[in-house]
Amino acid sequence: MKKKDLIFYAGAAVLMAVSAQGVSADELVSNEATTTEGNQVQAEKVPEVAVAEKSVAPVASNYAAPANVTEQPVAPVNKAAASESGAPSVEKATEASTTEKEETPLPSNTGSTTFFNTGAHAPAGRSTDVAVQPKSFVDVSSHNGDISIGDYRTLANKGVGGVVVKLTEDTWYKNPNAENQIRNAQAAGLQVSTYHFSRYTSEEAARAEARFYIAEAQRLSLPKNTLMVNDFEDAKMQPNINRNTQAWADEMRKNGYTNLMFYTSASWLDENNLRKKGPVNTAQFGLQNFWVAQYPSPKLSVNDAKSLRYNGKAGAWQFTSQAELLPGKHLFDHSVDYTGRFTANSKPAADPTEGSLSGKIDIVNNDTMTGRFDVVISNVKAPNGVRTVSVPIWSETGGQDDLVWYTANRQANGTYTVNVKASDHKNSTGLYNVHLYYVQNNGQMTGVGGTTTTVAVGKKNQTPVSADLTIAKSEKDGTFTITAKNLQGFDGYKEVKIPFWSHANGMKDIIWYTPTRQADGSYTVTAKASDHENADGKYEAQVFYVDAQGQNKFVKKAFIDYTATKPVNAVAADLTITKSEKDGIFTITAKNLQGFDGYKEVKIPFWSHANGMKDIIWYTPTRQADGSYTVTAKASDHENADGKYEAQVFYVDANGQNKFVKKAFIDYTASKPSADLTITKSEKDGTFTITAKNLQGFDGYKEVKIPFWSHANGMKDIIWYTPTLQADGSYTVTAKASDHENADGKYEAQVFYVDANGQNKFVKKAFIDYKNQSRPTGTLLIQNNNKDTGTFDVIIKDVYSPKGVQTVQVPTWSDKDGQDDIRWYEATRQANGDYKVSVKASDHKNSTGKYHVHLYYIQNDGSRIGIGTTTTDVEVRNAMTKTQASIKNVNATNGTYTVAVDQAPQGRQIKNIRVAAWSKAHQENLYWYSATPTGMHTEITVSANNHGNEAGNYTTHVYVDYKDGGVEGFNLGQTALSPRNQKVNPQTTYYSQRDPRWAGKYYGVSNVDQSGCVPTSLAMTFTDILGKTILPTTVADYLYNNTDSFNKGEAGTDSDGIVAATRNWGLKSQLINGAGGIAEALMAGKHVLAAVGNSQFTSDPYTHELVLHGYDNGRTYVRDPYNSGNNGWYSINYLHSIKSKDPMDNKLGAPFFSIFA
Repeated sequence: MKKKDLIFYAGAAVLMAVSAQGVSADELVSNEATTTEGNQVQAEKVPEVAVAEKSVAPVASNYAAPANVTEQPVAPVNKAAASESGAPSVEKATEASTTEKEETPLPSNTGSTTFFNTGAHAPAGRSTDVAVQPKSFVDVSSHNGDISIGDYRTLANKGVGGVVVKLTEDTWYKNPNAENQIRNAQAAGLQVSTYHFSRYTSEEAARAEARFYIAEAQRLSLPKNTLMVNDFEDAKMQPNINRNTQAWADEMRKNGYTNLMFYTSASWLDENNLRKKGPVNTAQFGLQNFWVAQYPSPKLSVNDAKSLRYNGKAGAWQFTSQAELLPGKHLFDHSVDYTGRFTANSKPAADPTEGSLSGKIDIVNNDTMTGRFDVVISNVKAPNGVRTVSVPIWSETGGQDDLVWYTANRQANGTYTVNVKASDHKNSTGLYNVHLYYVQNNGQMTGVGGTTTTVAVGKKNQTPVSADLTIAKSEKDGTFTITAKNLQGFDGYKEVKIPFWSHANGMKDIIWYTPTRQADGSYTVTAKASDHENADGKYEAQVFYVDAQGQNKFVKKAFIDYTATKPVNAVAADLTITKSEKDGIFTITAKNLQGFDGYKEVKIPFWSHANGMKDIIWYTPTRQADGSYTVTAKASDHENADGKYEAQVFYVDANGQNKFVKKAFIDYTASKPSADLTITKSEKDGTFTITAKNLQGFDGYKEVKIPFWSHANGMKDIIWYTPTLQADGSYTVTAKASDHENADGKYEAQVFYVDANGQNKFVKKAFIDYKNQSRPTGTLLIQNNNKDTGTFDVIIKDVYSPKGVQTVQVPTWSDKDGQDDIRWYEATRQANGDYKVSVKASDHKNSTGKYHVHLYYIQNDGSRIGIGTTTTDVEVRNAMTKTQASIKNVNATNGTYTVAVDQAPQGRQIKNIRVAAWSKAHQENLYWYSATPTGMHTEITVSANNHGNEAGNYTTHVYVDYKDGGVEGFNLGQTALSPRNQKVNPQTTYYSQRDPRWAGKYYGVSNVDQSGCVPTSLAMTFTDILGKTILPTTVADYLYNNTDSFNKGEAGTDSDGIVAATRNWGLKSQLINGAGGIAEALMAGKHVLAAVGNSQFTSDPYTHELVLHGYDNGRTYVRDPYNSGNNGWYSINYLHSIKSKDPMDNKLGAPFFSIFA
């Protein structure tokens, strides 16, 4: 697993007087890094605690960004005068103006914007008919600092459903608090979006800023469906704002980020409620994709904002920058959400600190020399949840005159810590009092408990652990002698261990030696360089002792430099590569061969780096008279790749072994053929002229070919033309649309040349759109064919005739009795340009069966012309022939009911039945059931187990698939279920794959630490079920020695290994599909092994195995063999949603297995 290194930049606040109302700027950004102390120390005060979590989880979103729109010209807007002081930029600032005449940007180079204050006299901006989302949202930057999970929960309790976190600005600034702000917001269940503060004034600058934004989003592991906002408000950006912003959006979409929105002031938009229209073309980007800032009054409330609904056609409205949502903390920008893009995915998370009042205080690291100790608080819980953990501490000396209230820092494992120094308590010694208080989320301070400890300064501890560690070497013999002597403080130790490795191999060659005790009490071991890959450079040894509890305790480390002694007749050669890019060949020469005694032959492998050794060829070079070896390679044998090429020289020794000698590199750029290819058209004549000119790199070609075809026909009409050479060296050919089925739409041409070997070589392609204007067009469609009423609609599209169309006629009749029921309908033109006719069987003697539908035009010259025909089948059914669907056998407490479907005796035959059921408002617990009928009556059982065991009203939709290809739907309404919770308590055996007893043990290509999650998970499961200790190494030994499933070829264990090991221990396994199946297994008391993908448990491209056991209201207890900090209760639906998609885990069909006796 990888840990991310973060470099934080500090932000300093700056106040800007931008209007009479004094709205303040958010943040001044600086390039200078700052550091802070680990604890905040304040007298009689309880500050908030920022929480450090493990990882940034994915952000869910279901919204797609708008499609690309061609920009329309927009007149440039005069730029406001700007200061050229060159000061650092300011994060998204907000201002208000008291004028009602117009908006005038103030001079600034700090990212500020002047917003129009509508007051009581502004143009009407309310949109009372616009929907507004129930939850609001805020945006934050580094000026807001680290916001704790508790603070975010407070925001959520005030109706905030989303937070927009600033990631970047321009191409140099990154918000140093972004990761913490995102992580804590996710932990509180808020939807997280991000924004970038833009500065671009050109298309290239816009694209560069987009790439900078994307890189930071990727570093923070944000998924590509995250809502990404472009914040543009710098007045210098207004010229060409639409073209440049389109370039930004195109770059984002090109890299897979399509969920885009744009933030700016109302005054910048060409559609606003102000007297002056701005330069931004809202039609180009879609007004619904704008988040608009406009402040009617300085401190407008969210309820008043929801009532006003300014900018209601936009996606969201930022109504204030002075929201006091967290008293005593920085003010927030506050917005209402019209479309749900910012808040729809908020899911307030349960507070892990909520529960019965508890807390355990431990004193650790009591240093009697420096007068320091640490306080660790665990099991932190309170009835209303814990916002802050406060620890007042004072010495017995002088009463409470040295009292300090500490705010404890939350750790990744859920504990809280305080670092205490006697120097902060007047250097008092003796007894110290340590008390514990919580500030709950409702603001109530509650006492929890207390303890004492004794503090000394300048007093030596008991004998500290120490040793002298030395390394001696013999480079001639390739050995090291490692000695640990003068051992102190090893009381009660079991044994001594000395790990030793080379730095060159990055600990891959580490060996844990058990040294031998000498008569003088020292410990010595001899290591061989050959056991460490004979690496040159620095070697490291460390000495550990194993204490009475079996734990390894580090004592000392030592280093030594080593250079292996080379043989006198060292193997060597000079290896060179020369190239001819024009001819595409390389000449590789190995000369001055030394130390090749007894060799059989010489080999030279050669490949391109671009293809990753896929094109490697092992050449056998030819020996020259001077003793050198030479071979010629062709770039065409290596896919004509550009870039770096590599050659190596080997000799085959007397034992037939390849021995590496030397490597060499060369850069290569193939000579590329090129040409200009154009297509012109005459739609009137139905012809195309295709021209290829400016031909380059066609040396030695035989002829030129131009294939041409219509996209409408999918290359079925392709013709390979041989163009004619013109006097200017170009090639031209004329193609007729009639030779390509007169197809409308896009046509494509490509140009090839035939090389000296007769091979077609692609050069260029070109496209053109074409519409045939020489013939009438029209398309007949049958819609709304109702088999019960015997009615259907005829839709006519693409109505066109060169002579014009006066009337559209649709003669229609049934097959029965000839044309005795024919009726000439006159179609009615629709608003979208289509024409429509509604047909009833009752107007055709109630005939059933095949109906004929023809299409004619009466043209403007009075002539009639036939255009096309189609047919359709008509039925008129009665109630006795209809399929019936109903609900019965409702058992609310068991959470089940039955869906019954009956096929009518004379009705259509049923092929398959599908049932969709759910109880949550947004179908979060939707589950599909399916059954194939075996008779006229079919029953399907719906169980709340498949829906998270949720109580509520279950909506049931039934879809019947008929053998004639039709589908019929039934809405069976809602059924109330209140299933009892079938709680199962989990078992708690726990092993860690990182346990030093076995973490470094290798099996095949990897060790237990890196790829032992399956053996470790199986060991926990087997120990639980069988009631006896089964270690991870026992399972790993079996898998590696008796199957091909573990660490063979690639690291990890496949599904076959899980099944085989379970059978070996006399247990049973069963493949599970779906969250409902997992719930059923867990409620039955079974263990479930779950392979998961990208989540808090692991990151792409890796997957990870977990143990699930126990059940409580749709949740199960997870044991993570890699990180015990992840152990706890999780939603089964969540675990199913992060399931592994790796073929190794899905080898048998799914990544979930139940295991049971």
